[in-house]
Amino acid sequence: MQSNDRPLVVSTAGEPLRTFGLADGVNLLCRGAVDAFGAPVSLDELGRQLRSGEGLDRLGAPSAALLIDGDQAVIAADHVGFRHLYGSQQAGWAAAGTSARVVAARIGAKLNFEALAVQRMVGHHLNEDTPFLGVRKLPAAHYWKLTEGELSAEPYPALNKVPFTHDLVGVHAARLRELVCGFLDQHDDVVLELSGGMDSRLILAAVPADRRKEITGFTIVHSGSADGPVAKRIAERYGMRHVEADLDEIAAFDPEIAYQLAHAAALRQDGMGAPLSAAVFEWAEREVADSPRLSGHGGELARVGYYLLQPNRPRQTPQLADRFFNMWFANNYGVPDSSLSDEFAAESREIGYRRVRETFAAYEGFDWMSSMDQFFLKERLHRWGGATITAAVNERVTLNPLLDREVLTIMMSLPHRRRWSSQQAVDVMSHLDNELAEMPLGSGMRPSVLRRPPAVTRMIGETPIHKFAGRAGRKVLRHRRGLRRYAAGAPVMADLVVQHWRENPELLEPAANSGLINQSWLDRLLNGMAEAEAASVDFILNLSVLLTSL
Repeated sequence: MQSNDRPLVVSTAGEPLRTFGLADGVNLLCRGAVDAFGAPVSLDELGRQLRSGEGLDRLGAPSAALLIDGDQAVIAADHVGFRHLYGSQQAGWAAAGTSARVVAARIGAKLNFEALAVQRMVGHHLNEDTPFLGVRKLPAAHYWKLTEGELSAEPYPALNKVPFTHDLVGVHAARLRELVCGFLDQHDDVVLELSGGMDSRLILAAVPADRRKEITGFTIVHSGSADGPVAKRIAERYGMRHVEADLDEIAAFDPEIAYQLAHAAALRQDGMGAPLSAAVFEWAEREVADSPRLSGHGGELARVGYYLLQPNRPRQTPQLADRFFNMWFANNYGVPDSSLSDEFAAESREIGYRRVRETFAAYEGFDWMSSMDQFFLKERLHRWGGATITAAVNERVTLNPLLDREVLTIMMSLPHRRRWSSQQAVDVMSHLDNELAEMPLGSGMRPSVLRRPPAVTRMIGETPIHKFAGRAGRKVLRHRRGLRRYAAGAPVMADLVVQHWRENPELLEPAANSGLINQSWLDRLLNGMAEAEAASVDFILNLSVLLTSL
């Protein structure tokens, strides 16, 4: 069956299970459960897997299901935790469901100040945190059993490294092609998220050239973006239907409409995501929303850009964790201090550093680069990307071939030098389709060039000088001045939301009364004497949703 999007199950010692929005047997918590190749998994087979715990790690991501079986419930997500699920253990009873806010209401939870502090600095939560005390997220690569008032987490089999040989390029390529062709065999009108970047190009390369006309390329475009022209050329070359969503149209939105879209996104994400970006993407996908989807989410594990300027060390240290924090979070995703109360700005910064150090400290026995891999796989991948993906799981069947268990095993087994700057991904792409490896990306660089040893001369030689200088300059400014990175369309959406707040200041009362926002800055914002960065608007939208949920 297909359940509603806010189901809940409660188990109390000595009492029958209580269910809300659920039926006996298997309940799907997504549009459709599929295997690694996109083939539908029958409810009988899914029930067997949920009872035994075997095979759940082989389901396509994102996916989730819940089994009501007598006095026991089993709730499981895909092996990377992309589909978010939440639960709470209380004295003598426990609850689990798909909404942190619903679980929080059941237990009468208060806000989790430390989790809010981490979200303010990192852009997402860490470990099993949610914004509510006593409510936790199902960790990646686990499923929950709920019986006799106890909520217990059971792990999926760990990813085991395989010996590296150059034959892994062929194995990697063959697996991607097998996955993609399997999905095409099972679904009609498939949409590929086609940008000017590496990840979608790699997925397209896995589609045999004579089958590319079966799929639709979907590209989000905006002024100054090279994705549109690049994607259009590729679609024309292979006879693909091509759909563009122009984010420049957002500027013409009525501020009230923009606010409604952003507030609705914050509600769907339980106050844990980036609602401005989510609202933009949901609006952009209006023409292809229900179509089966091939997605390139997770491709960062094959190109590990986070190694940049991070030399390897025999083990992780607090100092390396702080450096990583400064490079990837404080200057890219953190909410500016100016919009926060002095006390919260200071305390949240200290908490953010501490929690990232503690998270890395758990990767004892790994060298530094491998520790970053662990952080990305166990934290960043599902707590950042999954927040947006989760909001769409009831809308469409999605397959992320780059998150397949066997593909992840290969990528996590590669020497760091093979993954740095996309060298493995490029070799796999060339193996699948050398023509695509020679076509310039949106950056102007051809993927094939990334086979060369990483060097500034390589980038200058392949990238038009004005693009190279602009990109390098923006990165330097971002790190030196604390400029933040935002998804396309988010800053425009933020301006529109602020306009609506100025016309309806009562909407800001929950956040204004929280003690977390700088009242002077907020007054100046409402008077038109200050502007708000998208991160600040996201934080206030989330905070308002969380506070009104209590």
